[in-house]
Amino acid sequence: MATAPATDQLKLLDVADLDSQIARLERDNVKHPLRETLGAMMNATAARAREKEAAQAAVVRAQEQLTAAENTCQGLQEQITDKEEKLNAGTGLTSRDLLVLQQEIAGLREMLSAASDVEFAALEALESGQNKVAALDSALVLLKETMLTKRALLEDAVSEIQSQQKALAEQRGAIYDPLAEDLKRIYQHSRESGGYAVMELRPDGTTGAGIHLSPVEVAQIRSLAEDAIYLSEE
Repeated sequence: MATAPATDQLKLLDVADLDSQIARLERDNVKHPLRETLGAMMNATAARAREKEAAQAAVVRAQEQLTAAENTCQGLQEQITDKEEKLNAGTGLTSRDLLVLQQEIAGLREMLSAASDVEFAALEALESGQNKVAALDSALVLLKETMLTKRALLEDAVSEIQSQQKALAEQRGAIYDPLAEDLKRIYQHSRESGGYAVMELRPDGTTGAGIHLSPVEVAQIRSLAEDAIYLSEE
């Protein structure tokens, strides 16, 4: 059976408490609420960026549709103007020719009216798309600014946690390093195995870890020499 001075074994309880505090701080670091917040904001930023890209593509399409509609309207208006000039001049035209021209002009005006509606819809779509891009731009700017603020807060929190961990680690080293090597080896092995690495057995037979040992095991521990290191199945 491995042995270590009883004083070293008692100091190991302090080491275990410090290790627990360091581990708790590490959990606070890894599970800090700001990490989740920043993760959600990063996802939101990526989503807004995709929306902006789609909105920009829609603006390009709307601009193309508007340009096409404007060209159509312009072409129709030019035809109407040309035919009206011929109608007004009346040179070399029979009454039938004049009637045909009037009908053609009327048809062109109907086409121009429909084309104007298309042009207006394309203009509205363009303006709506541009407004959406602008709104997404503003949202992205706000998200990025907020992320910078949250990241700075997280960095400060992590820095504070690491500072506390460093101070605790220094306290731990001052206690742990001088301990008996066998005791340190067994303690380290127990920590790596999971569960409780060291427990305090109180005079009434209860443990500091809240684990209840059998009366037989308690009796076995009490019968050992003071420097004996007892390994419990618990």
